[in-house]
Amino acid sequence: MASLPSAVPVARYFARALLGSWEVDEARRWACQQVLSELVSNALEATGEPGGTDIEARGIAMMLVRFRLCAAHLVVEVRDDSAALPQVGDAALLDEGGRGLMLAESLASGWGLYTLAVGKVVWAAWDVA
Repeated sequence: MASLPSAVPVARYFARALLGSWEVDEARRWACQQVLSELVSNALEATGEPGGTDIEARGIAMMLVRFRLCAAHLVVEVRDDSAALPQVGDAALLDEGGRGLMLAESLASGWGLYTLAVGKVVWAAWDVA
């Protein structure tokens, strides 16, 4: 999907529909949507949003969102082309950002990242068995 502000609600909508079709319980669906919103927001921030109005001329970065459900885990991954690695923030009370990975730590069974030749993948997982 394009790295645009609309990616966050689009990803949440898709997650809600897909996880519902997979009959994932409501608590995990909610947690996954919250964490996914943060991971997509982080990818959006990492890849930036070029200016201009002509989409082809803007050179819009792309991100990839992938879901996997196996016998024991639900996994969501967000890939972007930025080499910058996310950091667990120490956000002050009134800071607008810096809590995404802290949220992943508290709502998911686990999270992590791996680097690629170009970019990285940040993932979160929930136990389902």
